[in-house]
Amino acid sequence: MALAQHINIQDAKKVNNYFLLKILQLGTDLLKQLWWHTKAYTTVFGIMLLTFASLVFLYIHYLSGKKLTQFFQNETVVEQK
Repeated sequence: MALAQHINIQDAKKVNNYFLLKILQLGTDLLKQLWWHTKAYTTVFGIMLLTFASLVFLYIHYLSGKKLTQFFQNETVVEQK
């Protein structure tokens, strides 16, 4: 009887070690997948931020150029009177 209980305890430890190993592998795979997705999304968001900043820069210069042309048009009209 004691021999049968001893074998069962050893088998249970092997099963537990197998499940712990599988859980550890799944966790490692999940972290690797998360790491690669984070790197990819960081690149995409960086490009989006750069694009947005460029559009804001162009818009500011467009408005300032528009105001300058209006200013010079008003100057020429005043000089003609």
